[in-house]
Amino acid sequence: MQMILIATDGSVCGQQAEDEGVALAVATGARVVFVHVQPQVDSSRYQPGEVSEQTEESHFLLDRAFAKALQAGVDAESEIVEGSPAEKIVDTARLRGADIIIVGSRGLGTISSMFLGSVSRDVLSEADRPVLIVKERPAP
Repeated sequence: MQMILIATDGSVCGQQAEDEGVALAVATGARVVFVHVQPQVDSSRYQPGEVSEQTEESHFLLDRAFAKALQAGVDAESEIVEGSPAEKIVDTARLRGADIIIVGSRGLGTISSMFLGSVSRDVLSEADRPVLIVKERPAP
């Protein structure tokens, strides 16, 4: 294993997926790319060089995840992409040549996920490579 893609949204479960991905990278010597998908930003609303609040939040989330990798001695990078989360996660994994995709799941159950949708479920069905879904663990 050489490249692990870890999708994160800043949620508790997303942070647990970050932890699992970094631990796997330590165990295998793989590199990590953290990906955060945000809705498309209307660039016409901002001056050149100005960053949207969404993008600032994305940078904050990715900087926190990146710090975990650095602390563990894992070679890492991060990327912000815009659009449909599952589609962009899978596309980024293909472009980056990731060996595995790691994504969190809030474990909403069958009924809730039918109505709310499930990024992890969609990533699993669209991916052409292994997917590790990290279920949210209760706080100790």
